[in-house]
Amino acid sequence: MCALVISCNTEGNTHTTTNTNSTTEAGEKVDAALAELNLMIANDPNNYINYLQRAKYFGDNLAFDKAFEDIARALKADSTKGEIYLYQGQLHWTKQQIKEAYDAYKTCLAYDSLNTDCLLKKAGIDIALKDYTTALGHINKALKINEYLPEAYYLKGRLYKDQRDTTLAQSSYATAIEVDPNYYDAYVELGLLYASQKSDLAKEYFNSAIALRPRSVEAWYAKAMFLQDNGVKKKERYNEAFVCYDSILRIEPKFFAANFNKGFIWLEYKQQYDSAAYYFTKALQQYPAYHQAYYNRGLCYESKNDYAKAEADYRAALSYAPQYTEAAEGVNRVIKLKK
Repeated sequence: MCALVISCNTEGNTHTTTNTNSTTEAGEKVDAALAELNLMIANDPNNYINYLQRAKYFGDNLAFDKAFEDIARALKADSTKGEIYLYQGQLHWTKQQIKEAYDAYKTCLAYDSLNTDCLLKKAGIDIALKDYTTALGHINKALKINEYLPEAYYLKGRLYKDQRDTTLAQSSYATAIEVDPNYYDAYVELGLLYASQKSDLAKEYFNSAIALRPRSVEAWYAKAMFLQDNGVKKKERYNEAFVCYDSILRIEPKFFAANFNKGFIWLEYKQQYDSAAYYFTKALQQYPAYHQAYYNRGLCYESKNDYAKAEADYRAALSYAPQYTEAAEGVNRVIKLKK
């Protein structure tokens, strides 16, 4: 990814199409890819596609203001092209401007009702808005145009999951994977559905997701939680969960929930209070305002009859979360026990 900020004004610029960097007359550095795009615009300034391609270049390089400026230029050249509105919507979506993205996708479909990308992008927002009828209409229309669209089946899975139809959700996610065996999000969603059913299939789907994206904290964490929540059935799963949390910490050392959950396993399932307190302390070192970690470390100290430390931790939890009922009850409890 290139890191650069340059002017979009092509007037008076000199360019080169070699693989070395070029400069504008103002002395700004321009890499070869951008220089070529600038040259295309200079040679054909009324062609919307050139502005759209440069907008995508800027978007890929996180220069969103410049990307939007080129979208405006593309629309000035030809405001009837759905693909311009499609990318405009994607830019808004990236910036979490949901209403603007939705409006752009609607406009895209007004000019190009058969644009499957716009149909599915808008359907995704319709699902979030719980407009399931409209969403399903868009999805089915896209599938009539092209039945091999994994995103369409994935969105059906989301829609049915939202409607609590687990059977159809699982079937739709599975179809997405059949169409595209590398569809990461479908593996994660299937894993979560099977995890909610306490099915061992969850682990297999999480493993598939991890195989596709070995550094995905999301997939590692989902697998760890499944193992943690179902360790009662197979005790070795707690150790497997530890492996997952350690993998997360290698990827993202500041992911404090991994240390908290390790502490929780030692406290809740293994009753090893020193080990539990150790990991709650590590979580607090990463996130000092973690009131749940104070509370759970307090439980460790209380279980060891160290009531002074327990009270201190319960009070620390209350200092960050004054309405934390369990911590208040903990304070009252250890005060009585100290007497």
